Amino acid sequence: MVFERQIKAMSQVIRQTFHPDFIQKTAYDTGFQKRKGKLTPEAFLVLCTFLQHSISQKSLRNLSTKFSYEYLTTITKQGLNQRFNTKAVSFLKQIYDRLAGQQGKVSTILDHHSLFSRIRIMGATSFRLPRNYEDYPGVQGPGVKVQLEYEYIKGEFLYHSISRESRSDKDAAREVLGTHQPGDLLLRDLGYYSASIIREIFKSEASLITRVPSQTKFWLGSKKEGWTQVKPEEDLKGCDGGETVDYGFIKVGGDSRNSFVARVIAQKLTKEQRKRRDRALQLKRQKGHQTLSAQERNSIQILVTNITHENLKAQDLYPLYSLRWQIEILFKTWKSLFEIDEVQKMKQERFECHLYGTLIEILLSSMLAFQCRLYLHKIHQAEASEYKCIDTARESLPHLITAAETGVENVRAMIRLVYENARIHGGKEHRKNHLSPFDILGIAYK
Repeated sequence: MVFERQIKAMSQVIRQTFHPDFIQKTAYDTGFQKRKGKLTPEAFLVLCTFLQHSISQKSLRNLSTKFSYEYLTTITKQGLNQRFNTKAVSFLKQIYDRLAGQQGKVSTILDHHSLFSRIRIMGATSFRLPRNYEDYPGVQGPGVKVQLEYEYIKGEFLYHSISRESRSDKDAAREVLGTHQPGDLLLRDLGYYSASIIREIFKSEASLITRVPSQTKFWLGSKKEGWTQVKPEEDLKGCDGGETVDYGFIKVGGDSRNSFVARVIAQKLTKEQRKRRDRALQLKRQKGHQTLSAQERNSIQILVTNITHENLKAQDLYPLYSLRWQIEILFKTWKSLFEIDEVQKMKQERFECHLYGTLIEILLSSMLAFQCRLYLHKIHQAEASEYKCIDTARESLPHLITAAETGVENVRAMIRLVYENARIHGGKEHRKNHLSPFDILGIAYK
């Protein structure tokens, strides 16, 4: 019964977002359509999003002929190219924003955590572009960066931004300041590290776990009594892999402008962790980045947090922080399944249509996949593979959009099929001596 309500809610979101009336209204509001033509707003949306015939990889001739067979009419490649303009980008962005705003109608809590009501994971993915678009300068040539903040328990995209590749991750972290609240757990990587941002997060009473730059210094003492430097790399020299040292709440950073007080936990890396770290540093060196300071602490990892020892023991902190990897799994689907980074030479507006069209496809697939995750857990006591469920949902999209044009019952029938395919094909394969997200969060499964 619960999932019939979920199916009904999801079908309504799909119908409302992709109904021809709303699409046409959005097209007129954004100026994308001023009069009727061969290429309707609905057909353009499908072409950019659900046709699975990527506008970023195929030639205009291929796209024109594909369109003609799909809609039993013809369009010249010049005519199609003209439709890729700033108003088309605005049209697709409005559809994406509408869909993102509907997430609250279908998201349901996976399970309650004893400490945290939301687990907010922020990350970014970037990729190179084939020509010098003036709005997308990069570090080593043109590139684009997509920022995402993802809430794990409900399965929602809380924030996204598209920018030049050279934009600092800290800018995105500043943009979400003011949205944090008690009960939030924020998992952040090095790119978002900033003493001023961390102090603001602590003021909000949200919890934070973050890595720190390798050159960061730590201090015991006080301004009145003086400071003594703590050197985790020396303290852990004789320790075995996996051992931790919890320093409690100490000063992190140097001067008052770039410092704060937080709990510091250092851990000696295992051999396997050390190998992964060495590979990551080697990749950075190949890209031209300096890694000398990171090399000095290559055998340890250091986390800082404002979570007290009473609420979370040191040995439980690292598994919880490893949930940050879930956003990397999402980004893996973006590139391997949706091919968001596969871009040939084209004008900037066409590339941006590809970007927003693919993000619509990604968001809708993710919304369905998170529903599948909930279904597998609540009904079948199983843990879902987000990657497999997203792939299953992605394959259903062209059929779902067709169903949306014919009636709500057809949409619901298609969603039920997605659930069943996820049950059959979407389970997570658990590895020996490897904690899954459900293991870390204490969620029971068969």
